[in-house]
Amino acid sequence: MNSTDYSIEPATLADVNQLVVLEQTLFLTDCCSRKNFRYLIQHATVIVVRTEKTSTIIGYAILLKRKNSRKMRIYSLGVAPSTRNTGIGAKLVAALEAIASKATCTTLTLEVSDNNKDAIRLYTNFGFEQYGFRYGYYEDGGHAILMRKNLPGPPPQTS
Repeated sequence: MNSTDYSIEPATLADVNQLVVLEQTLFLTDCCSRKNFRYLIQHATVIVVRTEKTSTIIGYAILLKRKNSRKMRIYSLGVAPSTRNTGIGAKLVAALEAIASKATCTTLTLEVSDNNKDAIRLYTNFGFEQYGFRYGYYEDGGHAILMRKNLPGPPPQTS
């Protein structure tokens, strides 16, 4: 899929129905509900990958930031099965890194299922490193690998 075939843009409340359907396609447990997506779109950073021709959402990512913190957390990231291995996941991670850098964050963190080898490889390729492990983290009893990446800080100010 060419990057001209889709766009990456902020999610809107009009996207909630498509996001819920995609979420239920991607995950069996720990799914964001309609209410969760509505809240996150209004209070966090939610970006979507939308096809140019049909405006169908084929990927999304959620980025959380605490007030007065230099860390941001990739809360969720998903790509439709029909468009996997086309570089969309990498484009989403790169977009999240750009958003975090612009917000002067110094660290990105995330949790990923220890069974999700493709996602682990994606994050590792972007320079994320494991810093912890949580047994039984997910609703289905699955384990999570905790990963983080230090981002370059803002350039030093010259006088």
